[in-house]
Amino acid sequence: MTDDVALFNARAAAWDASPHRRKLAQDIAAAMERAGLFRQPVPDALDFGCGTGLLTLELSRRCERVTGLDFSPGMLAALDAKIEAAGLGNVATILADIAAGDPLPGRYDLVASAMALHHVAELDAVLRRLFAAAQKGGRIALADLDSEGGAFHDDNAGVHHFGFDRLELADTLAGIGFTDIDAATAAVIEKPGPGGSLRSFPVFLMTARKP
Repeated sequence: MTDDVALFNARAAAWDASPHRRKLAQDIAAAMERAGLFRQPVPDALDFGCGTGLLTLELSRRCERVTGLDFSPGMLAALDAKIEAAGLGNVATILADIAAGDPLPGRYDLVASAMALHHVAELDAVLRRLFAAAQKGGRIALADLDSEGGAFHDDNAGVHHFGFDRLELADTLAGIGFTDIDAATAAVIEKPGPGGSLRSFPVFLMTARKP
């Protein structure tokens, strides 16, 4: 088991206790609505790096079927328990590490991700696999932190990027083959900084299409 997997397994039980995580999933889903991602029916959606499924469950109310993918068995166990408790027949989970080359079954009309990219060491390889996993004409929706210099997390274990520059990430997506790239602020998280003053951390939603 890699250090990152062990880290997220250990965090799974308390993950949903953070109120900003629950609200953020709602804000990201609302931003996806504003971006027009649900104007047409979405038969199959993928939530990459789904964790305990906070965004997955938001997508389950807007998409015909949604699959939550994560490399942490502990995180997926928490999501599986929610699926069973709610009797959700349109939500499935996949345990896979696509950064390590695990295959992604199927193709998806929407590939979404919330606050997972900054935990991905080999970002270009993962984005290319997500491109391959999208249907022709499918959309991608990536939500993550703007560049923040390492101040957001209390513990940067498992963090491989201190947020992202929107233009640089858009250039990366374009280089992979995505088109119609756009970005907007989905939410702003406020956290106490040194001395108790609040610091604001914008979260963007970047959308694009696979031609």
